[in-house]
Amino acid sequence: MSKKKAVGNKRRRPTSDKVRAQRKKIVKEFFGALGTPREALKFFAPGAKQHNPFVNGGMDSLMESMAAAQQSMTPEFDDPDFAIKHILVDGNVVAVHTELLHSKSRPNEGGLRQVHLFRFGAGNKIVEYWDITQQVTKDLPNPANAF
Repeated sequence: MSKKKAVGNKRRRPTSDKVRAQRKKIVKEFFGALGTPREALKFFAPGAKQHNPFVNGGMDSLMESMAAAQQSMTPEFDDPDFAIKHILVDGNVVAVHTELLHSKSRPNEGGLRQVHLFRFGAGNKIVEYWDITQQVTKDLPNPANAF
């Protein structure tokens, strides 16, 4: 049985463990650079597309928006906490499940849970990005929580 996978009418080679590990590392480094939007942009190919319907513009607008979201918590909460919970790599797509707590010392104060999708292109640069955000507030009915 061939290890090549069909994609439309094209066949592609499976992604190596080395490439999967590189893409996972790139995504982790991207999240580490979010506090400095210009630094975070280096992970994206020129002309990369973002699909956040609430952000008008390209990747630079999205990076500014993400940094602003993190900073908006600081007036009320002085210890926000960001964590990567899961990373899945499938070919040229990386899915990341994250949590941004309003307060590390008061985790029940709520925050954001997100799924980020990154599509990689040539040179291991991100060429497309999607994010899905869930607002988490106090007193949610599900005792299992988001994680």
